[in-house]
Amino acid sequence: MMFNKHWTETEHAECKAIVARWVSLQAMENNPAGMDAIQHQVASLLKKSDFQVEKVENPNALYRPLIVAKRESNPGGPWLGFFGHYDVEPAEASEWSYNPWELTDVDGRWGGRGVGDNLVPLAQRLVLFKRLDRRVNLACYLQGEEEIGSPFATKMYATFDVSNIALWIEETGYFYTDGRQRFLIQNDNNLLRRVLGELQNTLVETGRTWTVLNRPLNKAHGNDRCPCLKHLLGKVPYLAIGPNDDRFAVHGSDESIDPELLPLCALQLNRVVKVLIND
Repeated sequence: MMFNKHWTETEHAECKAIVARWVSLQAMENNPAGMDAIQHQVASLLKKSDFQVEKVENPNALYRPLIVAKRESNPGGPWLGFFGHYDVEPAEASEWSYNPWELTDVDGRWGGRGVGDNLVPLAQRLVLFKRLDRRVNLACYLQGEEEIGSPFATKMYATFDVSNIALWIEETGYFYTDGRQRFLIQNDNNLLRRVLGELQNTLVETGRTWTVLNRPLNKAHGNDRCPCLKHLLGKVPYLAIGPNDDRFAVHGSDESIDPELLPLCALQLNRVVKVLIND
């Protein structure tokens, strides 16, 4: 593991412990107790990083509120926005080669339901938020119903004022087996080009190459039904980065993620913040 100053061995262990707890909760729609437990844990971690947390509750599903968290540490400074989700798909244990509800080390990877979609990317960011440069303000919009089509989020996200966001970061991104990183972008502008330049520098430094595609991350229920893309994004630049790869088996059996990608992803998030500071 190639740790760096932006992703330490201690942070790596903390991230893994968080994900292990979350996987065991089985945070899916047919398990409201698990959903309720994970939303409380997510909110608690955000509060520990000095976010102001608001829960927008669905009276018909109190166990999966929308979580809106903001940290205005630099009034008048730039805002970086994140969206994602904390629920996971169901899993049929008989189709897995290991317990889907227990974080398992398999061939150097972390395996378990939801690790790639979207527990590890979310957990890493919550760990990083604690010491991310506070000259940049942060906003997080998280839902617990992405895997069932986001009915309440679709209604409520349309009412949110997100006019201060300078750049949106998608829930995760992607690496190919050959080591290339796939950058997904929308609403290209000068800021986004500078961010991409910094991120591409991180790949040069680590001997990797990249591909840039002008489209958003695919959504299970269709991009036109994603409340984040439909109601939050607008004309603001968008970037999909994160530690998923083409072995992670989204929504399938033996879902897994490569933890070796986490130090690079941490470095890249810090580079994004660096560009916003200097913009």
